[in-house]
Amino acid sequence: MQANDDYILLLSKQFSGDISPAESDALQSWLAQSPEHAQLAAELRQVWEKTDAFGKTFSPNLDVSFRQVQAKIKAAERPRARVVSFGQRWLRVAAALTFLLSAFWAYRQLSAPTEPLKIFANRGDKQLVLLPDGSRVWLRANGQLEHPVEFSGSERHVKLLGEAYFEIEHDPANPFVVDLPNGDKVKVLGTEFGVRALPDQTSTGVFVRSGKVLFAPKARPQGVVLTAHQKATYIQNAAQIIVDKHATLNELAWQRGGLEFVGTPMEKVIADIEAHYKVKINLRNTYMRTCLHTALHTTQPIDTVLESLALTHHFRVLRPAPGQYELAGGTCK
Repeated sequence: MQANDDYILLLSKQFSGDISPAESDALQSWLAQSPEHAQLAAELRQVWEKTDAFGKTFSPNLDVSFRQVQAKIKAAERPRARVVSFGQRWLRVAAALTFLLSAFWAYRQLSAPTEPLKIFANRGDKQLVLLPDGSRVWLRANGQLEHPVEFSGSERHVKLLGEAYFEIEHDPANPFVVDLPNGDKVKVLGTEFGVRALPDQTSTGVFVRSGKVLFAPKARPQGVVLTAHQKATYIQNAAQIIVDKHATLNELAWQRGGLEFVGTPMEKVIADIEAHYKVKINLRNTYMRTCLHTALHTTQPIDTVLESLALTHHFRVLRPAPGQYELAGGTCK
């Protein structure tokens, strides 16, 4: 091992171009002794070459450094100390090994692929994810988002399983792309939107709150362009895209904290309340289905929401069973 250390020092001097003719001859003789010596030299050369930029920023003169260290040792040592020969060789080898190991570490850090980050939202909760470009993602409970440590290339790609709400930093030169498990894609330049791609459903939904989004299912690569307050639902079995140009976007209520209705037909109001609170509501008066309703319901309980609806439209709220409601009567205003 001691001899190998000496020749590692010679290899480092050869790589840097500081080796003398006599040292070069000695090194060549050592390399010819066995295939293992040649293999070691080849591996060290690869590390040296791969870390060329590192070498340029950290390229010590081993001889000068050695002489400086040696002088300090001689100035501090006692007269009876007689280990100079071993110390000289050890210090020179240590300097060479330190440089080579540092270069190897830098090479591994710079060249090794970085695994993408996977974020899971806990059951019953949502999680805010900050992306490398400053974009923000709210991941709904049980959802999974995968993104790189740093975005690279001409597009910013993330992978989504489940449901999430996105606020994307505007960057026309680097479009943002959401890759979905079934091959569908959502491509944006800078906007706020929601995506639902649940593993147990046969449809994918995209809801745009602001900006512009290209929703391109795998089977319909031309896709559709959605703008503010529009929703697209892709039915996988039929390869059909259904666009709602007057969506309430209340399917994003889980992120925004409540429901919002602006001139919304009562039939749609009831459907959104049912979906958000996971209840069943029977609208007895069929005439009220087309009645328009405008209101902002925040995080109020379901009973409070229905009482407010009843005051506005003169409903009577009945509760035939837990989780079930009936709206009787009503006046369209």
